Amino acid sequence: MRKLAAVTTAALLLPAAAHADSGGPDLLGSLAQMVGSLILVIGIILILYYLANKLMKIPQGKSAGYIRVVETRHLAPKKSLMLVEVGGEYLLLSNSGEGVSLIKQVEMLEEIEVVEEKSAAALIPGQLRKKLEALAGGLPRKEAPLGQLGKSGGFA
Repeated sequence: MRKLAAVTTAALLLPAAAHADSGGPDLLGSLAQMVGSLILVIGIILILYYLANKLMKIPQGKSAGYIRVVETRHLAPKKSLMLVEVGGEYLLLSNSGEGVSLIKQVEMLEEIEVVEEKSAAALIPGQLRKKLEALAGGLPRKEAPLGQLGKSGGFA
C-alpha cells in the first residue's frame, strides 16, 4: 500500500519538476502526469473494491452454507415463490412487498416434480388429461363457422 502511494506521489511530482526546469510544457511531463493520474485512479478503484468486498462480505462463487435457494419463480412485480433448502429441509416461501412468509414445508425431494416447460398439454398428467377429454367429449361443442360470426365478434 505504501509502495503504491510512493509511486503515485513520485509520478505526480515528476511532471511538476520537469515543467519548472524548462520554460514551457513538454511532452514527457504531460505523459508522466497522465500516467500518474491513471495509476492514482486505478489505485483508488482497487482500494474501494477491496473495502467493498471486505465490509459488505459479497460472496464469491458458491458458498458452503446451510441455506440455499433452489429455485425462484417471479409471479408479478414484487411477488415471487422461492424454494429454499435449509439444513436438508425444503421450504416453499412467498416473497412479496409485505415480506416473506412460509407456504409449505416440503418433506422430501421426491415430492418435487421437475417439469420442463414445453406446452400446456405436457403439464397435465396423463390420467387427468384422459378424464378431462372424457368429460369434454360428452358436452356439445359451440363452434361456429367463420362466416357465421356477428359484427360484434360474437355468434350470430
